Amino acid sequence: MGRDNTDTWFFFGDSITLGVNDTEMPGGFVARLALLGAKQGFFELPPATFYNLGARRQKLAQIEARFEQEYTARLMPGIRSRLAFCTGTVDIMGGADPLELGRDLARLLAKAKGIAPTLFICPPPAAGEERSASIRAFGLAACEVCRNINVPCVNLYEDLVRADFTSLITDAVHPGPQGNQLIAELLMARPEIRTFLTVAD
Repeated sequence: MGRDNTDTWFFFGDSITLGVNDTEMPGGFVARLALLGAKQGFFELPPATFYNLGARRQKLAQIEARFEQEYTARLMPGIRSRLAFCTGTVDIMGGADPLELGRDLARLLAKAKGIAPTLFICPPPAAGEERSASIRAFGLAACEVCRNINVPCVNLYEDLVRADFTSLITDAVHPGPQGNQLIAELLMARPEIRTFLTVAD
């Protein structure tokens, strides 16, 4: 990594991105992913920078409304930016239709893609079969949206189901330390994430 550049990753999302209920340091899958990436030699911490810009109870539309301003506020000379989004859980919990939410996602990601390299992470399963089925449906819709606009998409839903992820949820939605570590490890194994985290001078 050159001294003239600061590779920077911005993660936008809701309380799952924020790491609510992860009671162990570093806390949340974003920080855990950053440490895994550094350990595997994708970048050095510092100067590489990870911003966790998750916010509790925020729907996709709220994230869309704020992300550009929050991104711009953190710009500095020499920054090389990437944008990641993980959203949809709050909307689904509120009864949103997965396909309609997919159309909203297309608009959000199109805006982000025009700013910096962008990646989408589908939300993980939640407690309750009906809610999880809707989250799964949204994830499938999100994958299709991302293919159509050429944005990398990582859907861990089936992997998390196989790993009994819901047993690691501390309430109806939020994973604890083990759940966040599992998400980070599964993300790190995906080629889309490894490309997203690769820096080049």
